[in-house]
Amino acid sequence: MSQIPKTAVVLAGGLAVFHGFALAPYPKILLPLANRPLLHYQARMLAEVGVKRLVFCLNPGMGARVAEQLGSLPGSLEYQVRETSYGTGGSLKEVEDALQDRAFWVISGDLLPGASLVEMLAMHQQRRVAATLGVLQVREAPWEMERVEFDLEERVRTIHRIHPAQERRSTLRPAGLYLFESEVLEVIPPSSYFDLKEQLVAQLYQRGTPMWTWEMPRYSRTITCVGDFFSANLDVLNSRVLLPDQVNFQDASNNPARVQVSASAKVFSPTSIGSGSRIGDEVIILGPSVIGSNCEIESGAVINECVILDNARIGQQAHLHRCVVGDGAEVSGLTSVYEMAVMRSLSSSPEQAVCPLREHSRRSPGYVEGPKEWQTLSGPFYQKAKRSLDVVLAILGLLLAAPIMLIAALAIKLDSPGGIIFRQERCGQGGRNFTMYKFRTMVDNAEDLKREMLDLNEVDGPMFKIIHDPRITAFGKILRDTNLDELPQLWNVLKGDMSLVGPRPLSLGEMRYNPKWRDARLSVRPGMSGLWQVKAHTKVYFNDWIINDLEYVKRCSLWLDLKILFMTLKKMVKDPFSRDQK
Repeated sequence: MSQIPKTAVVLAGGLAVFHGFALAPYPKILLPLANRPLLHYQARMLAEVGVKRLVFCLNPGMGARVAEQLGSLPGSLEYQVRETSYGTGGSLKEVEDALQDRAFWVISGDLLPGASLVEMLAMHQQRRVAATLGVLQVREAPWEMERVEFDLEERVRTIHRIHPAQERRSTLRPAGLYLFESEVLEVIPPSSYFDLKEQLVAQLYQRGTPMWTWEMPRYSRTITCVGDFFSANLDVLNSRVLLPDQVNFQDASNNPARVQVSASAKVFSPTSIGSGSRIGDEVIILGPSVIGSNCEIESGAVINECVILDNARIGQQAHLHRCVVGDGAEVSGLTSVYEMAVMRSLSSSPEQAVCPLREHSRRSPGYVEGPKEWQTLSGPFYQKAKRSLDVVLAILGLLLAAPIMLIAALAIKLDSPGGIIFRQERCGQGGRNFTMYKFRTMVDNAEDLKREMLDLNEVDGPMFKIIHDPRITAFGKILRDTNLDELPQLWNVLKGDMSLVGPRPLSLGEMRYNPKWRDARLSVRPGMSGLWQVKAHTKVYFNDWIINDLEYVKRCSLWLDLKILFMTLKKMVKDPFSRDQK
């Protein structure tokens, strides 16, 4: 590569959501770090290596919102805002028309870089590779490598104490920064979900495409949780990261035109205060701290090492120590908050979340797992009612279907050699494996034949499906068309492995391309039917599956379950010989 890449793709995604609540009503790329958007830090770094244009890939519905807030970029950078739907790798294919050069950069919208990319560009050109991956060191203390090993009966077997010299795994992880040649786009199928890390890199290797890594020197941080965002702000204030505009901080008292600061308030550097904010009488702000624009800090409040976003309100004599307050959130007067994040609800309701600033690891004493961004708001009544409904309907279903199941078992045995019941390990709630049961509808060696038929796969993502699968037996087709092959799963429902309604149970390997989707669907019990099944068409895109599963997890209720059951029965009765995706 001799030409300098002038375009960078920014994988900006969706809203800056943590713990199910929005830290701000925009993606992470616009989160303020010392009152300057994260985008400005990335833009400065990219401009240094000749980038002239940014292409923002955003989730559907985010484009207009981001375009309004981009404003003027640092320097003379141009930009495009595009809404994409097919994963991190698929997004690159969707914006292929905007990539006019032979090479282009790709950067994740949550990366705060602190190093110049000149060396990475030079190495990429010198080695003549098709892809260079920016990586960061993962450093794990020796005592964190200790592991307890169990036997099959979950009795303690031994304790492994691994010395760092014995660690054979790579200590490098992707930083969310890539430099690609245009030839990598040939690997990505159009209009199909495609993951950059899991699929694109692996397929480039299989094709023999040369790739290399570049370990990012100095400081870099990915903002994956509220604690990362908090630390990134403090790092900027403490000059670990250069400001985009190279302007040093000033005390608010030295710049009275920006904010209204009471004469009795005390503000200690390093502190950044946005325009339009009001600091009341006898307020104490201890740096490093960030106060966004149009904030109200009422009299007597104490702000110690905090990050407060725009439009927030801190009540009288409230004490905040090492906290994050989200956009538009409020902290009542006389409240004392320590190492917490206060964020508003994603809905229009005034509900707020108060969550630990740090995500505790399971090694920490007194570990309490906090809410996840996919966690359902359903209460204990719903859980008990859902389980009671599952048990009653599963028992009735098994009793009523017993004659049909007996006839089906005899027909399967006469139709083709092999067992009657197909058993397969699937992931249940919380990631626990269980054995799922179905009537066998394929030839006995179907799994072995699958490896020879991978090129015939008709769905995208990690799934495998052929609409007219030659492995299906004659009677198996009848079972599938009528959905009768699912009847043995009523036993799974009765045992508690599954529910009548929920995301379809999959193996871990089938969920590897999207960790958030995987963890969301594993937060509830898998089901025989769900939103994806009742909405699906003959050929479903993986992205639609993700959307439907996440929608169910966020909205699940007894009413929604009953609605899905009704839609399932209606579909079976209306068109019993036109089986949709399962």
